[in-house]
Amino acid sequence: MPISYHFDHLPSNVLSLPGYDFFQFIRTILGEPEAKLLNKISVKITSSLLLIEDPLYIFNQDIDDEELDTLKEQLGFKMKNDTFLIKPGVSSGFVSLEQALKEKLNQQLKHPTKRKQQQNINTSLISSLTTPIQEARTSSLSLSEHKSHALNLIKKWCNENRENLNLENFHLEEGIDFMLNIDFDRNSVVQATIKCKCGKVISLCKNDQEIQVSNFYKHL
Repeated sequence: MPISYHFDHLPSNVLSLPGYDFFQFIRTILGEPEAKLLNKISVKITSSLLLIEDPLYIFNQDIDDEELDTLKEQLGFKMKNDTFLIKPGVSSGFVSLEQALKEKLNQQLKHPTKRKQQQNINTSLISSLTTPIQEARTSSLSLSEHKSHALNLIKKWCNENRENLNLENFHLEEGIDFMLNIDFDRNSVVQATIKCKCGKVISLCKNDQEIQVSNFYKHL
């Protein structure tokens, strides 16, 4: 059986695998130590791997690094003269993978029309996925504006309910009666919680990207 039998059916997107997906692919094809080695030398995408002649060359350098020493022990054999011999299967694994990736690249270059169609599909997909995110960003206020809006709602509610509660000086003060926490998630969509002085944390809902504090009122 040829060495490259693992690489007969590479994923269609193998040449553009980034970060986590790239390392998962390396773990599956080569192994955990190989994935750790590539991460150690900052090879984090497929295109970077194709540009490196031999990732194992790092072990030939006089580098004082505990993590590299551990990887050397996992990927090689210690000789009687205290040198290390990289395991043949490790070396052939990297060579076979790079050959398969280069063949995949050559196949795509030979079919420009198909590649262009795939790029158009990818562009359309990215556009459809990012459009809602961009709309959410453009319609969002700044963090300080979101906080001012929420505090004004609480102040207004206190004023409107002061008479109903029969309390002349009824008010809720941030830092004493509650703690307001507002931040943007990775898609720049605002998220907010409020922690009552009793210790309960309440998630606040939104209406047209503006924070609403009705959940806090219900708790009170």
